Amino acid sequence: MAKNDSLKISEDTEEISKPNNIFVKLYKKFEKEIKFVLTGGLNTVFDFVIFNVLKSVLGADATISNIVSTSICIVISFYLNSKYVWKTKKSVSETAPGFLVVSLFSAWIVQSIAINAVIGIWGDSALISAIAKLCGSACGMISNYFGYKVIFSVDFKKYLRKLKK
Repeated sequence: MAKNDSLKISEDTEEISKPNNIFVKLYKKFEKEIKFVLTGGLNTVFDFVIFNVLKSVLGADATISNIVSTSICIVISFYLNSKYVWKTKKSVSETAPGFLVVSLFSAWIVQSIAINAVIGIWGDSALISAIAKLCGSACGMISNYFGYKVIFSVDFKKYLRKLKK
């Protein structure tokens, strides 16, 4: 390899590592969204496995299976979202109640409606239950994103002080 070729490779490598690289810019712009999707994806895998073991292996009711699986995953999700995704400085006592309300609403109401709608349309088999759970999880993830964004990002104390003025 000629000396100039070595220099060109070095320049190309340097170009890729520069902060103006399009992927770096996109990541920085959508960092919270990317982390939310990755965290949600991991949590969805856990939820999906627990739900399907309960429903298809142990024969539990779809709604009961969903409540148990999502309850376990809510605890995991709180930790991952507060520390990894939103990096909140708020205390657990400030964020946990709202997180729980949003999560339970998404898990028990939004997901259950979606799951039962899919099962109602296409029947109740192991495959349909799995598809129904995926649809429910997607609907729940969307409602969670907007709820968590408010819980972890909005300074409610500051907002309440402004209202009092």
